[in-house]
Amino acid sequence: MVHEATHEALEWAQLRRELDGVTSRLADSEETLRAIRNGEVDALVVGAEPGLEQIFTLTSADRPYRNFVENMTLGAATVSADGITLYANQALAVLLGSSCQRIVGQPAHSFFAAETSPGTVEGSSGQGESVEGVLLTTEGATVPVLVGSSSLTIDGAHVTCLTFTDLTNERRAEAAIAHSARHDGLTGLPNRTLLTDRIVRALTRRASSTNLTALLFCDIDGFKNINDAYGHQVGDEVLRAVASRLVAALRPADTVARIGGDEFVLLCEGVESPDDVAMLAARARDAVSVPVSTQAATIEATVSIGVAVTDLKDGATPDTLLRDADEAMYKAKRQGPNVIELFDETLRGAMASRLALLSEMRHAASNGEFRLVYQPIMSLADEEMVGVETLIRWQHPTRGLVAPDEFVPFAERSGMIIDIGSWVLRESCQQLAAWNAQVPGTRSLHLSVNVSARQLGQAAGLVNSVRRAIETSGIHPTTLGLEVTESALMEDAESALQVVNELKALGVRIAIDDFGTGYSSLIYLKKFPVDVIKIDRSFVAGLGESQDDTAIVRSVVDLAHAFAMETVAEGIETRGQLAVLQSFGCSYGQGYLWSPGRPVGDLEPMRTRTGVSLAGGKLPARR
Repeated sequence: MVHEATHEALEWAQLRRELDGVTSRLADSEETLRAIRNGEVDALVVGAEPGLEQIFTLTSADRPYRNFVENMTLGAATVSADGITLYANQALAVLLGSSCQRIVGQPAHSFFAAETSPGTVEGSSGQGESVEGVLLTTEGATVPVLVGSSSLTIDGAHVTCLTFTDLTNERRAEAAIAHSARHDGLTGLPNRTLLTDRIVRALTRRASSTNLTALLFCDIDGFKNINDAYGHQVGDEVLRAVASRLVAALRPADTVARIGGDEFVLLCEGVESPDDVAMLAARARDAVSVPVSTQAATIEATVSIGVAVTDLKDGATPDTLLRDADEAMYKAKRQGPNVIELFDETLRGAMASRLALLSEMRHAASNGEFRLVYQPIMSLADEEMVGVETLIRWQHPTRGLVAPDEFVPFAERSGMIIDIGSWVLRESCQQLAAWNAQVPGTRSLHLSVNVSARQLGQAAGLVNSVRRAIETSGIHPTTLGLEVTESALMEDAESALQVVNELKALGVRIAIDDFGTGYSSLIYLKKFPVDVIKIDRSFVAGLGESQDDTAIVRSVVDLAHAFAMETVAEGIETRGQLAVLQSFGCSYGQGYLWSPGRPVGDLEPMRTRTGVSLAGGKLPARR
């Protein structure tokens, strides 16, 4: 038996879902559905007028395929040539928030939001075509889907089979990835990428406005001390607290971004005057200054803030604005914690000069403009030379001799100190090998080379560089000493300890330079395998004149003796200073009393005057 149905009566046409069994003629939709489920229907005629019917037949052999489609997780539908839905599985009903009965008989393109062309549904002409679309649920929500389509002919009638893959999770994952690429994972704030994009837009908008755009570069003062004292978990709590406070302190339209470890940048648009900029900076500073309560302790944090403001004629770009604010921030750092500094023409001129110096510095090494000089290190007991410290000079072709204080800090900030430091190490070790070869059979001269904080931070690179310098030159490792400033060691004490241990494993000696000017603790001093403490010249200068300086030097010498370390006093210029140091039991010293840094050739008179060879002795190494 064959049941006839019109499009108006397709509400009960769930027949397409479970066609099998025997021919049946039924009076209403509920009986038809029951008959399909019971396997009593084996054919369906769909047509609005006699003679135009479409007949679909299924046999019991089709049941496994129908069960597969009905139970698969992908939405599935069959659509007639004129776009009417003939069949829909339960998965598609779930996607649309509807029922199979309501879906069947509806135009298929009505299930799609406006973003999806009806051609997705009706335009399929081949097998395996897939396009992306957006379904519209009965509640008005949208569901991104991948629509697969293929054409079939069933009993002479052309139909399109559609599959719907829900892309919601994929879109969420893509959105999460896109968000993480433009936001800081710890604080949720915009990162440098998103900040740069917003600065570009701000500068574009400002072209038609007379208001100012300001950039505030904030750096937490002494943040590494917080990490060292309380751990990184507490440090992260402080960063999150600072982030939320900066957001609360500014206007809703302003941007607060985190672009580095303890660096935040604030973008403020539509500021009417420089006074308003100063007020915003003060609000940011004061917000951070309120103590932060953490699980471990109450932390007092402050920020140094550099401010750069656009000018109608300055042609600002994101790079120049960030650079100017960064420069102002460093000036604020030099003046003390919790300081706000505005970038001005004076800073602009100084920065332009340094940028020019940086450009020239890049060519200095290849042009052979860097020079090494060596300052003798003397035994204070008999005033014999036992070693030398390598010092770098820059013989500029037009500026003459450039002092280290003018270019070494800038090389440190720019990262060029890594290459420069490696060059100094190689050249110094080669020179030490040459000296030792000139006077065979005598004790080897010891050599001291300075290592910057930037080099210390490049742990693997520094260790490899030292190893290659030793192997290439052939010197004995114990004749090489590496001098690291106290502040560089304490900047990240745990990481520095690991690097120092690796260097000690090579056999070199370690000296703490400028001791007393930083903030090291006795605990870390005991933990570090240090061989030599170098007493800073600022304390030596006051010996015999300042009770404080004299007491400090005596304490440092006694401390070194307690830890079985040697002491080297820097900047000795008078016999009176020498006498005080000798009375304290200081082991070694260097300074203008004997000689400034000298080129290799100028050390010969020094060797003659002291009556000792350049290979005259060595400092003991701490084991």
